[in-house]
Amino acid sequence: MSSTSSINHLQQENNRYYTFLNLAYFLAVITGIEILIIILPFSKAVIISSLVVLSVVKFFAVILWFMHLIYDKCLLIALFLFGLILAVGTVIALLLLADPGDVAPPVGL
Repeated sequence: MSSTSSINHLQQENNRYYTFLNLAYFLAVITGIEILIIILPFSKAVIISSLVVLSVVKFFAVILWFMHLIYDKCLLIALFLFGLILAVGTVIALLLLADPGDVAPPVGL
């Protein structure tokens, strides 16, 4: 193994390390913004919608870099997203099926 290839490999690993470090800083800032949004007196719709958007951004950042999907082929990312969409669809369908009016009130109240 030549010394130039080992230096290139070392540089690539160094760049990946700093990418993960920067991503950790980014996720910490996003978490701080989420906490700030909860504390500030915004309407419930603004709070929920902004938290959902920030959570989706954090989710994709984590799955792309920490699960190393960004380095994989596009087919694997598509398969992961298909499973995610299928799971979200299942949760939404179950939430729509579960009507709070169908639950009997407790006896004695």
